Amino acid sequence: MSIGLSEDDSLFSCSIWRPQGKSYLFFTQFKAELKGAKMEYANAYSQTSEGGQRDVALKPEEFTVGDSTVSQTGKFRAELSKLTVIGRTRRDEL
Repeated sequence: MSIGLSEDDSLFSCSIWRPQGKSYLFFTQFKAELKGAKMEYANAYSQTSEGGQRDVALKPEEFTVGDSTVSQTGKFRAELSKLTVIGRTRRDEL
């Protein structure tokens, strides 16, 4: 897992992945939720970049992105290797 924060502290990113890519262990479901932030971007991948290849995204119908969550749908084929989300923090102005 890796977590990052933008220079102005308004955006943060979180990536959860399997360093070796595919495994004989697999997820039958998944859900990531942001608390206190709004989901700006999310993507799920069936294969992570390896040996010069790019990440391979899941098909759009396999997962759904809401205001603060990303999760599998009924069409998910249990091939998750990486999940990336970017959230916008809520800022209170005085």
